[in-house]
Amino acid sequence: MTIEDDLADAMAAHVAEVQAGPGLGSAVRRGHRARVTRLRVAGAAIVTAAVAVTVPVMLNPGEPADNGQNQVVMRDDVTVPDMTGRRATEAAKALQDAGLKVALAGMRSDNGLVGTQEPAAGEVVARGSTVTLHVQLPPAPTPQALGDLGDGRKFGGIRLTYLPDGLEWGKWSKDDVVGPGKSYTTSFRKPGLQQADYAVQVIVAHGASADALYDFRPEPRTETVDLDGRPARLSKDGDSGGAGGPVTPSVTWKLRKDLAVKVLIGPEYAKEIDAMSELRKIAKGVRPVR
Repeated sequence: MTIEDDLADAMAAHVAEVQAGPGLGSAVRRGHRARVTRLRVAGAAIVTAAVAVTVPVMLNPGEPADNGQNQVVMRDDVTVPDMTGRRATEAAKALQDAGLKVALAGMRSDNGLVGTQEPAAGEVVARGSTVTLHVQLPPAPTPQALGDLGDGRKFGGIRLTYLPDGLEWGKWSKDDVVGPGKSYTTSFRKPGLQQADYAVQVIVAHGASADALYDFRPEPRTETVDLDGRPARLSKDGDSGGAGGPVTPSVTWKLRKDLAVKVLIGPEYAKEIDAMSELRKIAKGVRPVR
């Protein structure tokens, strides 16, 4: 007889007189189920923690443990989503929902589009990291009101004989922009830039619109200058600079009683050139045409 047989005989003799109560079986089964459930929950928690958290631990082989002095770094990582081409407001919300912070650079506009981003899409960063979105204004709508203007220098009843070197027509135009009469506008830009990134914009107004354009004076710092025998209003700040917006130097004058012209220099381009001098040159080169 083996030791196992002796142990079984002893246990049988010990419990031979014991009578199990009617609820004992169900109690045993409930206890068994409870222990199994606890084990399953604990196991699931261990697996979840192992999947959700990356725990890089670096130990030098051969060195003894230091009684808890080694620090285990726990980091919750996020894969940066692609925000390029999306509206800035939508992209910012999506990044915040993903657990990332947002910084905007470039044109601050509600309808601006994300051109590039840093870090790039697909990079893995720590939750709470900052993603910088470089925002651009969307292109001007097409088709254009005045169609193909060629080089753009002749439109709306005028011709531009002078523009700063290196500028090209922005390939857009719009009509009915000022007052009750006929009015038109278009712009010129540096090659390779979007339509919204203008260098020079020109507005032409006829009839009642000519008075509306010439009399519109939001500029806080405007001086009246002589422009080939005609008074012209020259502003260093432009329409929005005095109100804290982008500085757009401008000049406004009348070619005839019923024909007014306004020329504006774009905010970024104004930093590259002598804007006030160029405004005078452009204005002096404007000629009326039939």
